[in-house]
Order: sequence, then C-alpha cells, then structure tokens
Amino acid sequence: MFEIILINLIGTQPTAKVTDKTIERIINRDFGNRADEVKQKLKQVISDTKNVKNRIAAAIIKLSNKDIKAIDHYIAVSNNDSRDVFAQAEYPRCSKLEFIKMEEQNMKPIYLDDWKEYTNWINK
Repeated sequence: MFEIILINLIGTQPTAKVTDKTIERIINRDFGNRADEVKQKLKQVISDTKNVKNRIAAAIIKLSNKDIKAIDHYIAVSNNDSRDVFAQAEYPRCSKLEFIKMEEQNMKPIYLDDWKEYTNWINK
C-alpha cells in the first residue's frame, strides 16, 4: 500500500522486500512436493545480503512459472547479473521499454501496473 502511494505521489519504482517466510510460501505454492528440490537449487544464488537473495529467489520463482527446469537457467542469469531477473520479474513493462526516460506522469501508470502485477503474484 505504501509503495502505491509513493508511485502516485513521487513517481518512483518500489523495490520488493521479500522475507524468508514469503520465499517458503511461494516455493510451496508453486512447486508443492518438489519444494525441497527448489530450495536446494536456490542455495546456488549468489548475493551479498539475505534480503537481496530472497528478492532474487522470488524473481527466479516468478520467471520460472512453475517449471522446475527453468530454475537453473534463471539462477545462472541472476548469478551473472541479478538486475536481469529483477527487471523481468518486478518491472516487466519498464523492462520492455528498456527503462527509457519518459515524462514522470507517463511512467507512473507503468510503475503502478508493474507493482500491482508483482504483488498480486507474490500474494496469491
């Protein structure tokens, strides 16, 4: 909710904050009886902090779209440059625009749509 206010007032893109509990829930939701296998795979994610590692893991899970074979691909992508998975998972519309500078009032609806899509996915 706070992020939506910031988008509307200031026009800034929010950054996802993903907890251990959220990662656990979305892994179980999307992979069910293969959740332990996914957890093992996600241990390969390289990150400096736990928060960023959780954010990367959520992006990988979202992009894999319940395809366990895709997990390895997105881990490799993220370990090369995590911005590549963040862009596709959290900011898909902006990513397609290649994050070009547009007038602030034109970007707010795009930021809002990206944020709503991401939060709807993570909270379902």
